[in-house]
Amino acid sequence: MKYDQDSADAKDGVIEYIGHGGVGSEANIQVELRTVFPGIGGTLRTNEGVVAALREEFNNTPKAGHRMFIRHVTIKKLEDFFYRTGVYVFAHIPRPLGSISRQGTVPCEAYLYEWVFGTEGFPWKVAHPDGEWHDVHLRDWDDFVTHFRAIGLDLGRDCADPDDVRVSKNIIHQYASFQSGHEEMSSLWKRIDFGARSVGFDLDKLARFLHDNKQKLIAVLRSERYEMLVLGLEYLASTGQMKEIDIGRLEVLLGDFRRATLTQYAIGLGSTQAPASLGERTETLA
Repeated sequence: MKYDQDSADAKDGVIEYIGHGGVGSEANIQVELRTVFPGIGGTLRTNEGVVAALREEFNNTPKAGHRMFIRHVTIKKLEDFFYRTGVYVFAHIPRPLGSISRQGTVPCEAYLYEWVFGTEGFPWKVAHPDGEWHDVHLRDWDDFVTHFRAIGLDLGRDCADPDDVRVSKNIIHQYASFQSGHEEMSSLWKRIDFGARSVGFDLDKLARFLHDNKQKLIAVLRSERYEMLVLGLEYLASTGQMKEIDIGRLEVLLGDFRRATLTQYAIGLGSTQAPASLGERTETLA
């Protein structure tokens, strides 16, 4: 969907439209400084502006924006489990913040996440004077990809430019320079783009991981977050057959997650008002 300055969904709470953040095969990205975050569980408001990416899906299937948000939430919470258990020590997934699903004359399927500042397109390989190409080592990358892939999430896919695989894609580096003169880059990077064409989601494998590691996940993430992961995965796997009571419970859990996320991220969130309606109604999954 083209950014519409007259759309209430896109405009409400936007202090300043910063600019175009990019476009891919699945979505268009706009960068905004905003104080209002629509989404499941109610609209959240912040005292200070948050720099956010609005990912507008080209797929206008109802609830596509919410589904993308839940994909991102799933990846983010599983990363929390990884770095809290020492797999790596710096978070590499930006925070998901909200979502929009509007049908009608001007449909909008979109979701919001924290904008990542930095540089895309660092080299995966560099040429040496002897004519040989040497691999660039990105700190945490191997552990990041290996552990996610083991549970059914392929975050190593779609991370090289299709026109030149020696150049990275969908990784934003926040200090894009080599460390100590070697072909090594620091761990200050974030993976972006969690669409179906960019990240492989093996739902059965992921469900087995959640089942087999229930107690460990609860100990690290809390029981509410574990329940949110299980119900979120059921929502992604369902074709309209999910029980209404479970959808209602997922909405409550997602709302709590969003409030906690924005509280951690935004300064002065003590006056957050939630739930509050944006436009004509609060966002729902049903």
